[in-house]
Amino acid sequence: MSRQVLRIGAINLAVLALLALAALAAAEVWLRLTIPTSSAESIYLYTLATPRYKVMKPNASMIAWGRELRTNELGFRDAPVPPKQPGEFRIIVLGDSFTVSAGVDDREMWTRLLQEHLEKQYPRARVVNLAVGGYNVLQYRMVLEEVGLHLKPDLLLVALFPDNDFSLDTYWDNYRVASGQELEADPAWYRELYVWRAWLGRAEARLRRVFHEDRKADPSGWEENARALQQIAEIARREKLPLAVALLPHTWHFERQRELFARVGELCRRLELGCIDLLEPFIARRLEEASLRLNALDAHANGRYNAVVAEELRPFLSSVLAVLGGRSEVQNASFPASAPAGAPRQ
Repeated sequence: MSRQVLRIGAINLAVLALLALAALAAAEVWLRLTIPTSSAESIYLYTLATPRYKVMKPNASMIAWGRELRTNELGFRDAPVPPKQPGEFRIIVLGDSFTVSAGVDDREMWTRLLQEHLEKQYPRARVVNLAVGGYNVLQYRMVLEEVGLHLKPDLLLVALFPDNDFSLDTYWDNYRVASGQELEADPAWYRELYVWRAWLGRAEARLRRVFHEDRKADPSGWEENARALQQIAEIARREKLPLAVALLPHTWHFERQRELFARVGELCRRLELGCIDLLEPFIARRLEEASLRLNALDAHANGRYNAVVAEELRPFLSSVLAVLGGRSEVQNASFPASAPAGAPRQ
């Protein structure tokens, strides 16, 4: 091969590299101009005062992707929770970031949409959002014990996110931060680039899957969180508190989630819980997954996703209130032992 051919090839490669860099730079600028910004300060407080180790600051406010996230006096994303009034039917919801809905307006949260629907027929119905981003089932149980039961609920709804609710990784990270330990920082500066977060990082993750470099799931995480779900069920039975569990899908790869949802569904049957699988309704609607995400950087649920969750849960909760009469005096209703999404036992 002649030197001239090699020189031309090197020049072509250099030109292609420059064009690729220019394209990435243009994409970086475009993403930063079109995606709303978020507050630099965190809404979270890490503390050893609770075994949850991480809470949301009470009466705080921050901006998530251009939308305000404001907490109440209890440190949850909801309106202030006054003492329970006579005749009020109070529903408390436990969940994680897919129920907190950072990046979505208050009026678009699925818990708020449910509230608006229910109060048309039951004006004294109240949905109280007790979700915290990054929580697992173990922390849901703690929220129920530390806060939820004191609010005198008439119905408990656990919004499970199977994708990571059965992991302990984030929980122990919370503990380390609360203990004053510093988490190992990622030294790679490029991981903060929008183009990396939007596309290149996902390409790297796919390659890791191909070469089997992903970290294996810790079976103890599943066992510990499954035990916590069982404890939540036991608490509900002890308190004669109707309990329902909704399984929320991720906004990535609906079909691939079926195996995990089946595993959680089997756990629900073993624990004799009435679980509402929302993955299949999402699939049946033939929704474009990208249309359910906040933006190219953040795959959390947007307003459309929240609307679908609310639409799917409305008939269920309406039937529950119809059976219970919408009255706080009714405390003995229970759900079928093995039914998926259905009305409570008559």
